[in-house]
Amino acid sequence: MLSRFIVFAISSVLITAFAIPDADAQRRNRDQQEGSAENRTMSNAVGEPVLAAQECLDVEDYGCVFNNLNPLLSTELNSFERFVILRMRGVAYYNQEQIANAIRDFESALNTGAATFDEAVALRTNVGQLYIISERYTEGINSLEQAIRDGAELTSSLAMLMAQAYAQADRFSGGLRYAEAQYNLASPRDRRHYDMLLLYYQQLERTSDQLRLISDMVERWPGDRNIWTSLVALMAQTNNESGAFEANKLMYLNGMLREERELVRLAQYYSYFEYPYRGGVIMEREMNAGRIARNRENLEILSNIWRQAREYERAIPVLEAVAQQGDGSDYLNLAEAYYQENRLPEAEQAFQTAISRGGLNRPGDAIALLGTVRYEQNDRQGALQAFRQCGGYAYSRRTCNGWVTFITNEINAEDQRRLLRERVTVEGCRNVVRDAINLATIIGSEEDIDDEGNIRVSVPEECQPYFNSFGQQIAGPGFEQAAAAAEGDSDAG
Repeated sequence: MLSRFIVFAISSVLITAFAIPDADAQRRNRDQQEGSAENRTMSNAVGEPVLAAQECLDVEDYGCVFNNLNPLLSTELNSFERFVILRMRGVAYYNQEQIANAIRDFESALNTGAATFDEAVALRTNVGQLYIISERYTEGINSLEQAIRDGAELTSSLAMLMAQAYAQADRFSGGLRYAEAQYNLASPRDRRHYDMLLLYYQQLERTSDQLRLISDMVERWPGDRNIWTSLVALMAQTNNESGAFEANKLMYLNGMLREERELVRLAQYYSYFEYPYRGGVIMEREMNAGRIARNRENLEILSNIWRQAREYERAIPVLEAVAQQGDGSDYLNLAEAYYQENRLPEAEQAFQTAISRGGLNRPGDAIALLGTVRYEQNDRQGALQAFRQCGGYAYSRRTCNGWVTFITNEINAEDQRRLLRERVTVEGCRNVVRDAINLATIIGSEEDIDDEGNIRVSVPEECQPYFNSFGQQIAGPGFEQAAAAAEGDSDAG
């Protein structure tokens, strides 16, 4: 009789058997190991082919294995012999990647009832693995959980396998306990343990847990761009814009932002958080480096950032490039930048182009700005024309009509002041001429009298537009109004 404890090298091809942790299980296993000899014995007629098959298995001669074992199965065997033969043949099938046959033989071996407690646990664990390899996830899960109930220690490796199976079966709620177990039991803990748990948190939308886990991953692998990218996406998803901004800044400083959309997003973050100048500098630098395309969309973003930063001088070349490809709204932005830089003639031209091209949401406002630019260039009539035009829009009517009233009153006030000055001048000149005539009458000579008896007087230069050399009133600029005013007609003009 061969030894009742024959050891076979099965663990070399499958996962190592899992330890039995609790004392009761160990005692049950010891009792089984020390059972009757009849339960663990093998006859010479069976033992010799089995040993030969083991040697064939060692050298991977699987045909030899089957030739030795298959005939035995048609003979009368005790449960232990059948268990050994089926388990060994299952290993041979597994090594030939005949997974279905391996599962069949392993389960048949278990059904003999001859396996010791730890053999049964290990074999059931291996069967579960094979089911999972075959993408029969539910059967694999059931087999592994039975092994765990039977006493298999839930190690990090086994928990990882269970978590993978549940994930493949799309049963994330049921598998979460294993995902957390493989993470908590791992020592040392590496990237795959984090990734598995993160997958579960993502699928179950456990956002706070995701954020906690990814934050730990960033600290552990600070140079891993993918982790940072996940952190940024998660912060954006949870509306933690400030956190996403800070993460993006760190990524940029460490050279991790490589894609155009990432660089543009960083510039926009600076703009959003009221640091537009820094965002504009970054975007302009990356455009010059060729990492951000100088297309219309990106130029619009850059121009808006420069305008937000009130860097109109830097915005103008960008706005000019955008306007050449755009409509009236683009020229309106350009016109406003010109105006901010006090380039009034260019602003006026750009406002006119914006209005003529159309595409403006509120054309009345653009016309009002055109009027303002004309007014600041002292073109009051042109300004009045623009303000009267924008008065036709309900949303700008009040402002534009107010400008019309203001400019009209300003023009009238200047006319009144001019008439008043002329009136004072006429009145003063009248007195000067009258005094000159009286003096000439008293002491004048014959040379100062013309043939008609008119006395020639010396009229001061400032009075010559109103009086001739004989003291007679003549027409001049505003003469009629000034003369009427001098006569006391306060309603004139």
